[in-house]
Amino acid sequence: MNVPPPIGATGFISGLPDDVRRDLLARGHVRMFAKGQSIQQRGDQAREFWYVQSGSVQIGRYATDGRLTLFALLGPGETFGELAFLGDFPRTVDAIAGSETELVRIGEAEFQSLLASDGDAARLLFRTMALTVQEAFNLVEASRNLSTEQRLLQALVRLCGHQESDIFLPVTQQELADLVRVSRISVGKALGRLEKACLLSRRYGGILIDNKVAIESMLEI
Repeated sequence: MNVPPPIGATGFISGLPDDVRRDLLARGHVRMFAKGQSIQQRGDQAREFWYVQSGSVQIGRYATDGRLTLFALLGPGETFGELAFLGDFPRTVDAIAGSETELVRIGEAEFQSLLASDGDAARLLFRTMALTVQEAFNLVEASRNLSTEQRLLQALVRLCGHQESDIFLPVTQQELADLVRVSRISVGKALGRLEKACLLSRRYGGILIDNKVAIESMLEI
């Protein structure tokens, strides 16, 4: 099974070998963010990148009227900010905690420490990042022919991250609509069909995933 990563983000840390991933995350610093709290702003200097341990992160850009155009909604196991960090250019997007969120901050000191201690780490990091970015481009191309329901299922699976059971996603229908680029009404209808199929349940404050395995089987490629 090959469930693709989120549009607009990479999960390259999750794609690393277990020992390298554990080592890198152990060197980082855990930070907690409340729902709605700003994590990074467009134009900021990129001094770190982030790994989502739990919760959700909204990636987008604020317009002059204060409205956020959502590009991606990230869940556990996903990474963001690494391209600006490694490329040494200012942030191009805003990042906001979509719920109570736990992140691991990887800064220059932690990154260089890993590279110095493991000669193969740099090659593994850049190879994994290149693969996940390519998969993201492939997903953009493939998504052009997907139905609203299929794009919605992809988004929900990616938000689940590595969770396998008792999965509650603190996401609104409007956020999902922005993410899959359809109207809130279309998302509501698609969620209703999926709920009737016993794949998920709409609850106050989010979505309860009732059958992740069945959803993933519908996305096999």
